[in-house]
Amino acid sequence: MNDFVVSLMLLGALSQGGGMPFWSTANQFGIMPESSGGLALLQAGMPFDETKTLQWHWGTSLGLRADSGGTTVLPDELYAGLRWKRLRLDLGIWHPEQGYMAASRDLGTLSVTGGNFMRSGNARSMPGYSFTLEPWDVPFTDGHLQFLGRFGDYRTTDPRYVSGALVHNTEGYVRGKIGRHASVTVGLDHYTMWGGNSPDFGKQTVSFGNYFRVLTGRQGKEDSPLGDQINSLGDHRGRILFRFDWKGDGWLLAYQSDKPYDDRSGMAWYNIPDAVRTLSFSFDDKTRWLSDVVYEFHTTMKQSGPYERRLASDAEIAASDPHLYLDEGNSLWYYIAGGADNYCNNYEYKSGWTHYGRQTGNPLFYSRASGNGTWNNLLSAHHFAFSGSLFHKFPWKLMLTWSRNYGCWFTEDYVYDQGSRYEQPLRQFSSGFMTEFPLLQGALKIVPAVYLDSGDALPRCFAATLSVKYDIIHKRK
Repeated sequence: MNDFVVSLMLLGALSQGGGMPFWSTANQFGIMPESSGGLALLQAGMPFDETKTLQWHWGTSLGLRADSGGTTVLPDELYAGLRWKRLRLDLGIWHPEQGYMAASRDLGTLSVTGGNFMRSGNARSMPGYSFTLEPWDVPFTDGHLQFLGRFGDYRTTDPRYVSGALVHNTEGYVRGKIGRHASVTVGLDHYTMWGGNSPDFGKQTVSFGNYFRVLTGRQGKEDSPLGDQINSLGDHRGRILFRFDWKGDGWLLAYQSDKPYDDRSGMAWYNIPDAVRTLSFSFDDKTRWLSDVVYEFHTTMKQSGPYERRLASDAEIAASDPHLYLDEGNSLWYYIAGGADNYCNNYEYKSGWTHYGRQTGNPLFYSRASGNGTWNNLLSAHHFAFSGSLFHKFPWKLMLTWSRNYGCWFTEDYVYDQGSRYEQPLRQFSSGFMTEFPLLQGALKIVPAVYLDSGDALPRCFAATLSVKYDIIHKRK
C-alpha cells in the first residue's frame, strides 16, 4: 500500500569559529546552514507500493534556511516516478541514492561519498529525468547473473561560469552471484557536462546531433571550442566500480573500489592506484550497540602523472603517435608524457562538478570560495565510521576523517602550474557525532549532534546542532 508521509523538521545550529565544520554540511544535499543559524524543512510524499506490478511514487520538500548568507528558500525535492517490474522512470528533482546507511536512515550515510565518487549527496540536486533498470535476472542463468543501469539527463540551475550547463549520465553494471553468500558487481558510471552559455565561447549548440556526439564521445563540430574539437564534445568523466559482497546469516561484509577517471588515460588505468576503497561490516539487527562499521581509504595522488611534454622525435611524428600534440604557437610537435587529470575541474566549464558551490562528487574535494571547481583534488585520506543503538533504542553514528591535502596541478584559471601542488600537505581532521531520541512511538525524533574541525585545510571550528522532526504517516489501503 502507499503510505502518505508528511514530515516537519526544525534545526538550530551554533558554531564557534564562523562557518560550520565539514561533517555538519557534507552529504546533507546542500541545504544545511553554512554558519550559526537555522533550517525549517517540510517534506511530503508517497513511496512505491511493493504489492503492485505497476507502481508510482512522488515526493516534495521545501526548506527555509537562515544563516550568515541571509534567509534562503530552498526547493529541495519535487519528483514523481513510475515502476513496472524492473523498469523505472523518475522525473523532477530528487536526492541520489546513498549507500552504507547508519542504523537509522535519518542519520544518513556512513561513507564520505555515499558509495558514489561522482554523485554523492553533497550538493543540491539537479532537475532532470532518469530511466533505471533495477537488478534484472538474465534468462537461463537461474538468477546468478544480473544487469542493472541508468540513463538520464539533468540541468544545472545555479549561478555558474557556464550558465545552464547540461549533464548526461549513462551507467551500466553486471552482477554475478556466487553460491548462496557471495556476489560481485562491476561496471561503469559515465557523466558528461555540455551545452550552456559560456562567457568565453558563447552559447553552445544544443541539438540532437551534438547530443549523439555526447553519447558516443565524438569530437565537436566547427562551432565547438577548440578543445572539444580535438578531444570530444563536453567534459567527460566518471567512475569504474568493483564491489564484492558476502552475505552471512544476519550480517553483510562488503568491499568496494570506486575508481575515478577524468579522460581516456584514466579509463586506460594510467591513474592507478587512484580510488576510494571501502570496507564495511554490518549486522541486520540495527538495535545492537554497534551494528555498522565502515573504513575508507581515499587516494587521488596519481591522476595519470604530472603534465609533462617534450619535443617529439621524427619517428614518433612519422608514426602519428596518439600522444602527439601540435603547439600552434610555434608549430612544433610535442609528446605528452603525463596526464595531470585534474579531477572534477575543467578549462571550459570552470565551475567544475559543483552545484550551488558544493561538490557533486567526493566531498573531500573542497570547493573554491569563488565556486569555480575545487582547489584540492590531490589528496590521501583515512575515514572511519561507526553506527549502532545506545541501550538498543537510540540510534547513533560517529564519523572520523583524517586527510592530507596537496592542492591540485592547475590554477583557478585552468593554467597548469606545478606550484599549485603543495610539497608539504595541509593536514586535516574532521569529526561528527549524532544520536537520535525517538519519542511518541517514533513519530517524534530529537537529534542532537556535535562536530569538530582541526587542521590546516579548513578553518578550525566546533559546532553543535539540534533538530526536531515530526512524522505523520497515513496508511492507505
